[in-house]
Amino acid sequence: MTPEEYSLMIRIIFAGLSIILSIFLGLKLRGIITRNLSKFGQSFASKFAEVLRYFLIILGTVIAFSILSLDVVVLTGISIGIFIVILISIRDILSNYAGEIYLRVRRPFSEGDFIRIGRFSGRVLSINSQDVEVVSPEGERIIIPNQFFLRHPVINKSSTIPTSIEMKVVFKGLEIDKAEEAITEALNEIRPELFEDPRIISINQRNGRVEIIVLLHIVNQRKIKWVINKLSSELHRRGVEIEIE
Repeated sequence: MTPEEYSLMIRIIFAGLSIILSIFLGLKLRGIITRNLSKFGQSFASKFAEVLRYFLIILGTVIAFSILSLDVVVLTGISIGIFIVILISIRDILSNYAGEIYLRVRRPFSEGDFIRIGRFSGRVLSINSQDVEVVSPEGERIIIPNQFFLRHPVINKSSTIPTSIEMKVVFKGLEIDKAEEAITEALNEIRPELFEDPRIISINQRNGRVEIIVLLHIVNQRKIKWVINKLSSELHRRGVEIEIE
């Protein structure tokens, strides 16, 4: 065996060991990171550890190319090419991970809170590694990517102190079940302006009139009159004659 062949064999062995070591370290660190970051959520910890494991494997591969004594220009080109491809392919994923880190550390809201971000509003069902699932007042499920929370302010209506008001809505010439259906639909329309779900406290029928008392929790006191007018207009739009006391 010539010295050149012996040297090449040694370099191949060390290059292989570099890749094997990077894979081994990636597996070990994945377990350690998953355990230590589990307080931020098991899904987040697993995904973050997986990204780091792939990074170590790629780093080991680059080191292996270096050990094989490839031309510096070629090695640099390969490294830059791999880096650019990785960044482009996982750009959105990394942005979502960054968004999740912000949500886990800053905790602007929790599951069950009613939030508004951009043109979306609803109650938070789950906070995941890539997105947040919200259900709107209309019952629609909305999936919001985590990176969205890095670019838009979040309004958490569940963390503020609301003003509670009781209203008596009097329906004329309407059956009690129809009146309840009408008030429920109208309350759903004004739900985004409320701190939490409105409640119907009581329903009574007397002298041909149906009296419904509702409880509203409003954050912005300056909008109390607007909310009442909005509720009234929603009922009038449905052809219902009412009085609000």
